[in-house]
Amino acid sequence: MKKIINLIMALSIFAAAPVAMAEGPLDKGNFSANFALTTDYMYRGITQSNEQPAVSGGFDWAYETGSFANVYAGIWASSLEFGDGDTSTEIDYYAGLNGEFSNGISWDTGFLYYMYPGTNADAGADFDFWEVHGKLGYTFADVALEPAIGFGIDYSPDFFGEDDDGIYYSGTLGLSLPMGFGLSFLVGHQDVDGDKSTGLAAGVLTDQGFDYTHYSIGLSKSVSIFDLDVSWYDTFDDGSNGGADFCNDEACSALVFTVGASF
Repeated sequence: MKKIINLIMALSIFAAAPVAMAEGPLDKGNFSANFALTTDYMYRGITQSNEQPAVSGGFDWAYETGSFANVYAGIWASSLEFGDGDTSTEIDYYAGLNGEFSNGISWDTGFLYYMYPGTNADAGADFDFWEVHGKLGYTFADVALEPAIGFGIDYSPDFFGEDDDGIYYSGTLGLSLPMGFGLSFLVGHQDVDGDKSTGLAAGVLTDQGFDYTHYSIGLSKSVSIFDLDVSWYDTFDDGSNGGADFCNDEACSALVFTVGASF
């Protein structure tokens, strides 16, 4: 927890400092920092903080090239609690390209590496893994509530816990409500082929792979520099883990409150 708080303080100080940079890729306007406090860190419908509050912060760089593709990169970290006595921090590194086609469809493709410092790899708990993703989106700007739809695919050849291939499909819908409120919906399906007994499924070690479908519904609003969000997370079923239930109410169902800010 102390490491994450120090990271957030450092990012906030950097973002607020009047640093003079040359125009172009290193212009100060291309850099931003963010932090958030949440009552439960949920990742693809599963708690990562043992149903406890979590603090997170990140630092981003984005550059509009003026051509077909823009570029971005960043780092993000969060406190977490897996209950293994060692892992208390997640650090994500990412980079990618994004842009918009002439018909208004937005696209995004990139790479993300998940790192879990302090994990005891000698005991067979190697949680680090990487993914690539592709996403498409479109906003109906001339329609009431300006609905924004999106679809994404994430793929990892060596998913969390040294499992085999992991594929995640997601679909989103966002609506712009009166008074500056936003309403969002997400449905996601995670499918993992297990090949090692270090695969961790909702606290249960498995070598048989697993899959599950989850959803979330969220209401958000920006107030001054703060972004407020309340979301409900749940699964459509208990998933599959070699014939046993994958998710339970405690691990996969939660009402989560989040307060965040960007600089």
